[in-house]
Amino acid sequence: MTLAAQQPDQEQIRSLLGRINEAWLNGHTERLNECFHDDVVVKGPDLQEMARGREACVNSYADFIRIAIVKEFRASEPIIDLFGNVAVVSSPWEISYRMNDREYREAGRDLLVLIREDGGWQVAWRTVLSAPQP
Repeated sequence: MTLAAQQPDQEQIRSLLGRINEAWLNGHTERLNECFHDDVVVKGPDLQEMARGREACVNSYADFIRIAIVKEFRASEPIIDLFGNVAVVSSPWEISYRMNDREYREAGRDLLVLIREDGGWQVAWRTVLSAPQP
């Protein structure tokens, strides 16, 4: 596939990532339902299963914003590799938040596998790779 042919898919994927971040950062986690596959799997940093299924995945975002106050979040340009109806995305981010009377500052990336079904992209697999910042 040529770079020009990939461009619309890359734009759609960037848009999807933007919608995900906008939804959880603004407390509208119900909007995440359209972004995740029915059978999405969420893995932790050690690749242990943290959530399986759309409802559990969306609830993980809702649980985080219920107990944390996000002070700053910045997403950098994602790296997108396309393989037909599958995309692998590395999406770097930085966040600072307050939780349980403690301040946290982290940087890392989401590693995502997206699939295209019925003309649209959805996240089918996600892991968060983070490292606490001093």
